[in-house]
Amino acid sequence: MSDPLILYSANTLLAYRINQVYYGERHFVWCNPYFSASVSSIDVQFPPSSTPSEICRNLFGDVSQQDLHSGRIQSNRDGIRNGASLKRSKGEITEEQLKEIEQIASAASVADFRPLLYVIPFHLIAGQVKPVPSADRAHPFSREYIIENLQRSSFDVLEWLWR
Repeated sequence: MSDPLILYSANTLLAYRINQVYYGERHFVWCNPYFSASVSSIDVQFPPSSTPSEICRNLFGDVSQQDLHSGRIQSNRDGIRNGASLKRSKGEITEEQLKEIEQIASAASVADFRPLLYVIPFHLIAGQVKPVPSADRAHPFSREYIIENLQRSSFDVLEWLWR
């Protein structure tokens, strides 16, 4: 399979800001070469849980409806905390920074979880891309990738403003 031109990733405003401030403008992203699951194909699977447009659309619905019990928002809070704990265990942030991040994640309002779409030109990050093992993908045949230290200068950010 040939390399994609673009990778897409969905994230939240809160996660973006924490990465910018605490992690030196480096972002951990799970990404996909397909923006939308609206096209059917016999060659590629488009699971909604790994498709950036669906992730953004669902998160936007939770945020716009102020869903205080949103599983997606809670999952992002947990991911931010877990990521900070991992960064602390690697010595990449201080204990004080870990506590700040945990406090921010706990106190964040629903609006802080507005969805963002990252648009990542593949040629800028080709050497950093790791395929997701099939057992961890939303579908065994979906194309999903991880970039552990995506520099802010290597992607564009679009704020999701529609359903």
